Amino acid sequence: MIALRRARAVLMLVAVFLWDLVVASLGVARIVLSPRIGTSPAIIVVPTELERPWAVALAAYFASLTPGSTCLHVSDDRRLLYIHVLHTPDAAEWAARFKRHFVRWIRELEA
Repeated sequence: MIALRRARAVLMLVAVFLWDLVVASLGVARIVLSPRIGTSPAIIVVPTELERPWAVALAAYFASLTPGSTCLHVSDDRRLLYIHVLHTPDAAEWAARFKRHFVRWIRELEA
């Protein structure tokens, strides 16, 4: 049962990442190709409940591999990710979406 749950988590992570990759790429292309579009960059602190170092690293990699965002820092206790975002009108919503899309499934892999 654990292997099935982890396989589902891997599939969901891949699917969510591919979807985010396409959507974020289009968003960044729109910003680059339309110089009149104002951006709202932000550094967002995302608290995570991830416990294992590889899980925190995986979350940081997903943030950095998505166009328009990059992980700047991980706190010493590995509970906070500092992520720079090219454009977001609502930092809290962005953090919630990141947790919903990535941290949730990474936690499934940890379990």
